[in-house]
Amino acid sequence: MNKKWIRIILHCSFWAVYLPLHAFLDCINSGKYDFNSWAKFVWQESFTLPVKIGLTYFVFYYIIPLYLDRSKVGKMVGLTFLSFLLAAVLHRISSSYIYFYFNPPAPEGKSYWEASLMVWGIFDLYITVMAAAQIKMLRIQYKSQEFEEKLLREKLQSELNFLRAQVNPHFLFNTLNNLYMLARKKSEHTAGAIMQLSGIMRFVLDDCRSPLIPLQAEAKIIKDLISLNQLRYNDRVTVVYEEQLDAPDVALAPLLLLPFVENSFKHGADKSTGPARIHIHLEANTEKIVFDVINTTEEEPPDNENPNERFGIGLQNVERQLDLIYPGRHQLLIENRPGQYAVHLEIQP
Repeated sequence: MNKKWIRIILHCSFWAVYLPLHAFLDCINSGKYDFNSWAKFVWQESFTLPVKIGLTYFVFYYIIPLYLDRSKVGKMVGLTFLSFLLAAVLHRISSSYIYFYFNPPAPEGKSYWEASLMVWGIFDLYITVMAAAQIKMLRIQYKSQEFEEKLLREKLQSELNFLRAQVNPHFLFNTLNNLYMLARKKSEHTAGAIMQLSGIMRFVLDDCRSPLIPLQAEAKIIKDLISLNQLRYNDRVTVVYEEQLDAPDVALAPLLLLPFVENSFKHGADKSTGPARIHIHLEANTEKIVFDVINTTEEEPPDNENPNERFGIGLQNVERQLDLIYPGRHQLLIENRPGQYAVHLEIQP
């Protein structure tokens, strides 16, 4: 069913509810609470309903647009007055002459044009238009809010896509550097490293297009990256990798954990003249993912440095992705202590 028919059904539903409800209010106003009186008022109101419908849609689709054009305020006021006056006359004709023509006898000795009846007719029309307008305004407000939320989601998605577009070349650049160092050493492991890099590139270019991937896929790339880096550093770096995946298929945004591992090599092994140590621990269940990376470092943080200062675009990028994808559902702690750099991340998937 298209939107046009849905809109028609909604409008018809409003008037179908309005008619018996207005008749019920007429019963309360007249002090008659039996079913026959209610049915009589429903029948009588049905004669004035076309007038109310006509006035309501005239206000909606002609007068309200004039209100939005400030140069036509005078025209709007004049048309509003004339339309309500004309509608009040038609209201009296339909509720009196036409109604009693089909439902005689008409009451004798009573004028249908008394001022009180005209005022009541205008008030009745006003209440009807205002009730319909209130529902329309609520609908407009809801659509406006929905549109703003859609724009916000698109903005956040665009920002997230941009962040991921930054991560991919940043990660591949670092990996190619490792391969370059192996080639310079003429290592016998260069061919195997190229195959590992091929697998990593396939993961980055293909699998990372999905908004979420299984955690075990990210864990595999982490282990491949560790293996690739150990070929470069040989025995100078000791890497301890532990994982306890009770829910290996739990969904995770791609390339969220990898930059922390890259950072541990970059600011640990790269900037250490002696042996370096990296400890990585990953555990997950259906409720929480916990990831810890601790690496030794010979760098001493300056006295005026924030102990939680982040290194490089990679971690800044990941922090922003966490804020966008897991707002209020993650905790990231980074400590830059003398001789040690530690990362603790918890995510509620």
